[in-house]
Amino acid sequence: MSMDRANYPGVPEDFPVTAVPSAVAGAKPKMNLAEEGGKFYAPGTSPGEVMAVFQMCDDLVSQMVPYCQRKLVTYEGNQEANVKAALKGLLVKRWCTDAQCLWIMRRVVDELQWVSVMAGLSEFLCVRLIEPSPIS
Repeated sequence: MSMDRANYPGVPEDFPVTAVPSAVAGAKPKMNLAEEGGKFYAPGTSPGEVMAVFQMCDDLVSQMVPYCQRKLVTYEGNQEANVKAALKGLLVKRWCTDAQCLWIMRRVVDELQWVSVMAGLSEFLCVRLIEPSPIS
């Protein structure tokens, strides 16, 4: 499904917009939609919802930059290990989707100018998605 990014002013083109899976109880077929500004959107994709999630993720970026700088000592200067640990922590917290966590860490790496780390992020996430996670 293609999206008209003009409906999301202030949200970068590369920010992942993901519909939230939903279900509506009952015997008759139903469709769960959110109405905003006279338009209908899948849950999680209305401009207001996307802007709220984007602002939260952008705030996390501003918090993660100094956090990763501080934690660099813990990982003995290994930027890649530092970023992977931070990404893993974000993913475990489930504050946002996996794609949004990856977007956050890409922004963090970009702001820190840790160019050598960029390639490993996507690979790390792909491996994590394939591995089964323990049920808690």
